[in-house]
Amino acid sequence: MTAHFGTFDAERWWRPADLATLPAAPGGDAADGMDELLAAGCSPGDLLLTRRAPAPEIRASLADCGIEFEHRLVPAPPGTPIERAVDAETLAGWPEMAPYAVLPDTVALAARLGRADRLPAAETVAAVNSKTWSHALARSLGLPGAGVVVRSAAELAEAVGTRPSVVKDPYGVSGRATLEVATPGVLRAVTRTLAAQNARVELLVQPRFDRCTDFSAHLRIDADGRWETLGVQVMHNRGFRHAGSEPAPDGLLAELAEAGYDETLAAVAEALAAAGYWGPAGVDAMVLADGTLVPVLEINARQSLGLLSLLLDRRVRPHGLRCHLWRFDLKVPPGKGISDLFAALHRLRYRGRSVPGVTLAGGSGLAAPGGRIYCALMARPGESAALRADLLDAIEAAGMTARGETR
Repeated sequence: MTAHFGTFDAERWWRPADLATLPAAPGGDAADGMDELLAAGCSPGDLLLTRRAPAPEIRASLADCGIEFEHRLVPAPPGTPIERAVDAETLAGWPEMAPYAVLPDTVALAARLGRADRLPAAETVAAVNSKTWSHALARSLGLPGAGVVVRSAAELAEAVGTRPSVVKDPYGVSGRATLEVATPGVLRAVTRTLAAQNARVELLVQPRFDRCTDFSAHLRIDADGRWETLGVQVMHNRGFRHAGSEPAPDGLLAELAEAGYDETLAAVAEALAAAGYWGPAGVDAMVLADGTLVPVLEINARQSLGLLSLLLDRRVRPHGLRCHLWRFDLKVPPGKGISDLFAALHRLRYRGRSVPGVTLAGGSGLAAPGGRIYCALMARPGESAALRADLLDAIEAAGMTARGETR
């Protein structure tokens, strides 16, 4: 009996207000509609709280996966944590809480229920989610790819020098507040922006890696310090933004085992526990084109899309299928929406057990002129690419266009 809820732009609420900001495009309010994805972790009898009601088509698609739950609508103001709008009495019948991330508002809500001791301290969670913290940990472990933390525009210019680099806000997420600095002109623009703000500078500078494979390992840390590895997911990105997650192939898992990756994960888990954190954690990593393993690129001490993909994968793995979770940004003509896409997917829908298919996991607010959907492709090993192509055909049949997708 667990209540699932959360705020997907958690980093915004952990980030100190006095930090200088990098030039970045507005993030928009897409994160406000992502909380329905937390249904992936629900069991019958669980409660899902969301800012808007999941579309009937989303609920029907999830039900075909065996995902059923009770639902309560919490119409939180846009751009604010949903926890602020939750009536504590709503959670009285659900003794366990599974927040997407632990914010100060999450702890305050738990305190109103007399459950504050079931969550780590908000300041601890904020600290371990900083890229500065994960950088320091990688440095202390002597791991490759740690980069350097800079605290002024002058230090930034020195750290970048003439090398193509990636500059990250310590609380940037999913490509926001992450800049590739590949030319002197871009570097000058960034340093001018920082200097003009008269604010505290704290940025992580890393090399622009020649990456081959992005992946993430997912951990569960208990309050007593015990921990377990939940799985490893390969990540697909568009630029620096997450586009999809799928099970790591056996070849990558064997490569990680040979490199002693489990020992690194143990060190990460122990460091998080020593800092006072418990709960889910994702460790982003990569293999470079030359075979070098960068085992700790950054740490997300919260739930993640990779973890949600893993939870869906557990549901279908006994049937010989694997889950591949993909995000699509759609161009939508007037009058079209999620019901039209659901209808176009009729023959492709996953309906349980061992027959491959597609589950609509998110996208209730899909409407003209465009929006975002999340689709779980339940496919046999080696067949996900063909199912993805069929899905793109169905999107077109619904009169919509998947932006940035090529055949």
